[in-house]
Amino acid sequence: MSELDIKNQVYVDLLRDSGFKAVYADPQNKHHLINLLNNVLPEGVTVSDIVEYRDREQMQDSVYSKKTVLDLVCRDDQGRVFSVEVQRDADWSMFKRCVYYASQQYHWQLLEAEEYESLAPVYEIAFLKEKVPHEDEAAWDTDHIISQFGFVENRTGEFAPPTIFITFVEMGRFTKSETECKSYRDRLFHWMKNGGMMKEEPEYTGNDREMQGLVEAARIAAFPPDKMKVYKKDIMTELDIIIENRKNYKKGLAEGKAEGLAEGAHDKALSTAKNLLAEGIASDIVAKCTDLPLDEVKALM
Repeated sequence: MSELDIKNQVYVDLLRDSGFKAVYADPQNKHHLINLLNNVLPEGVTVSDIVEYRDREQMQDSVYSKKTVLDLVCRDDQGRVFSVEVQRDADWSMFKRCVYYASQQYHWQLLEAEEYESLAPVYEIAFLKEKVPHEDEAAWDTDHIISQFGFVENRTGEFAPPTIFITFVEMGRFTKSETECKSYRDRLFHWMKNGGMMKEEPEYTGNDREMQGLVEAARIAAFPPDKMKVYKKDIMTELDIIIENRKNYKKGLAEGKAEGLAEGAHDKALSTAKNLLAEGIASDIVAKCTDLPLDEVKALM
């Protein structure tokens, strides 16, 4: 199924913004969100209840600050903040983006006259459809796809007090088949990666009530009218971004050709490709929209 082929989907794609929000940002599915968080958070961090779903549009420090809209922000009964993003393509610039998002959440906790001691930890979690390159690739495989980052003292490895934590879940490294998924985490990751392409629920849901519930929560035909309206709007927003960037590219290309500047047109294509990648558009779609070779597009990541 291609990036744009969504008409015949039975289940939402949990690695698209629209699909992820339809399931996990819905308070009716709170227990599924708690299960998701508890399967990817650092060891020793457990969520027992979500008490607040926060506005995903982030406040700006000034009119000149970058405006950001997140996929999901919530707070648990201990005051800890959890921000979750899904991203089609990824490289280490995504880490900087996650730190930026988490810093906003951490920064905006305090009101005037409040003490710094009252700051709660912020956990920024990114589900990545692609792999992120590591210095030691041998340390990462289908059983090791979660990267955990926090503040650590260089010489002793001592952890600082809980402040900001970044978690990457590299779904591009998860390669298990249905029959190889023995744990709930395996089944969860398999569904997140493949559910949007399935026509029927996988066999492993048979004896797993939690997975049965998650699969049903992702079934598009089961959405009530108001939720379906929001879901379709989110889908159109994603497609509009792709189409608009494609138009901008073609416009730039036409202007370049009119001026007889082949090199300039190529530069415009590269610039457009970078913008598309920054918006989370898959590299193969970017290549099609810009007429650039796929290898050249991937080199920009």
